[in-house]
Amino acid sequence: MNVRGLALISVAVVLSAALLVIQLAASGADFVPQRSADPCADPGRTAPADLAGLVETVVVTGVNDAACTLGVSRERLLLALLSPQDRAELARETGTDERGLEQAITDGLHHGIDRLEKAGQLPEPSALLPSLAAEAGIPGGLVDRIPGVLLGRLPSTGDMLRWSLDRIDVGTILTELDGGRSFESILRDALIQGVKDDARSWLKDVLPGALGRLCGGRDGGGGCQVSPSR
Repeated sequence: MNVRGLALISVAVVLSAALLVIQLAASGADFVPQRSADPCADPGRTAPADLAGLVETVVVTGVNDAACTLGVSRERLLLALLSPQDRAELARETGTDERGLEQAITDGLHHGIDRLEKAGQLPEPSALLPSLAAEAGIPGGLVDRIPGVLLGRLPSTGDMLRWSLDRIDVGTILTELDGGRSFESILRDALIQGVKDDARSWLKDVLPGALGRLCGGRDGGGGCQVSPSR
C-alpha cells in the first residue's frame, strides 16, 4: 500500500474517533444502561375505573411489593418465575424456597390491594359497575335502573379483588407456565375472571327483584316506567 493510501486510512480513523467523542459528549447518557426501577417505591398511580385497567394496576403493584419483600428487582423476579430452575436459584438467592416465593407473591398482591385502598386509589364500586356489567354480559340499560339504595350495598372494590385473589393458587399458575404467556398475563386473566363471576352473581341477584318491584311485580305486568337511577 502506498503512502497516500495509508494517509487516507489514518484520516478515516481520526475522523471516526472524533465523531464518537462528539456523540458521547452530546448524548452520552444514552449509552448508560438504565437502572431497574425501585420496586419499593410507591408510584402513587390511581387505578382506572374499568376492570382490565384496575386489575393491571393491582398486578403491577402486587408484583412490585413481592419484589421489594424479596429484595430483588421486579425484572429479576418476573424472569425467574419462568422456569423451575430459575425459581429455585432465586429462592436460594433470597434465602427461601419455592413455596416462599409463592407466598411472597400472594402477600404482595394482598398488600398491593390494601395500599391502593388505603391511599384512596381504587375506584368506587359504583364507578366500576358499568365495566363489570359489560364484562358480565349484562346490558348497561338494566344496570342504570338499579336503585341507589342497592348500589350502596355493593361490596367494596377492595373486597371484590380480595375474594378473587383468594381463589387463585399462585403455585398452580407457576407450574403451568410454558413460555407462551407471562406470569402476569395469566394472573390478570384469573383475577378478572374471579371479579366477573362475583359481579355476575351479584347483578343477577339484584336486578330481577329490584326491577320487578319497580315494574309492578316480577312479571313486569304493570309496565316499566322507570327513569335510570344515577
